[in-house]
Amino acid sequence: MSPTLQTQQTARARLLTEMERLFADDAGLGVLVPYNGRPDLTEEAKEVQMAWARALIAVHGHDRAASVYTEYAGRRQRTVTATIGSWDNLVLTGRPIPRWNRDIHGFLCFSCCDTFATVIETHGDPLCNRCAREHSAVETTRPQWHAYSHGQFTFPGLMVEERKTGETLLIARYDDGETRKYVTGEAGLLTEETSGLPGFTVLSIQTHGDSRDTINLTIEARAEYRRRTVEILATFAYDPEPEGYDGHAYGFRFVAARLATRYRALGQLELADPTITEHTDLYRMLDTLIAHLYGGQQ
Repeated sequence: MSPTLQTQQTARARLLTEMERLFADDAGLGVLVPYNGRPDLTEEAKEVQMAWARALIAVHGHDRAASVYTEYAGRRQRTVTATIGSWDNLVLTGRPIPRWNRDIHGFLCFSCCDTFATVIETHGDPLCNRCAREHSAVETTRPQWHAYSHGQFTFPGLMVEERKTGETLLIARYDDGETRKYVTGEAGLLTEETSGLPGFTVLSIQTHGDSRDTINLTIEARAEYRRRTVEILATFAYDPEPEGYDGHAYGFRFVAARLATRYRALGQLELADPTITEHTDLYRMLDTLIAHLYGGQQ
């Protein structure tokens, strides 16, 4: 097994593990209840899950995040035993995607290929509401497992020839006149074009290191939500090796971060003294970051 393939499997496996943790308490049967009225999640849990979904997409890109999500959703689907009961119980409709042949992650209806699937028919094929009524028996049709944040992951994917250009890029201009383009990678969490953090502002970006092929990147940024703020100082190292069949470099990988979190209590004008935490694990850093910004009121 090559080192590149080992790295890819580790990255995908870790992302899958975080999705299992994130969606553990989500019954995922939103097809049977109004989307915003999901009884299995509190409003705070919904907000946190959506924040995590946006962060995972910023870190991994839509293509990888959607691929791992569908792998996880497939596992959860095998645990769904409930049936629709009545066609009148279906409350979700699917919006179409242009060019159905881009649906490499399997979000579309197996029958019409131009609308999001919402149910699973007897033989295991995903169908939209309309096609299910036409081709499936209501007694054996099961709701398709959809996380509350499912819509964040519904990405049709990229055709093979497009994958080399399907990533966001960071451009570095050096003093000697050379200009290089780097795949954003995990630094997307702290890039203004791709970050899903609320009230997000980049304060500074610096490159450093002896090799421009494996350049290091330090980003200072700030996020703010309601009465909570977090100041972030994070370092990333560039990995120029491609993963699997992507056809492009992995991009910047997370190395370490320092978070300074603060909140302002109701009735107070000043922010409290900062709480400082150090992180060398990307997901535990996200755990601290999202819990602070979207956690219960203090």
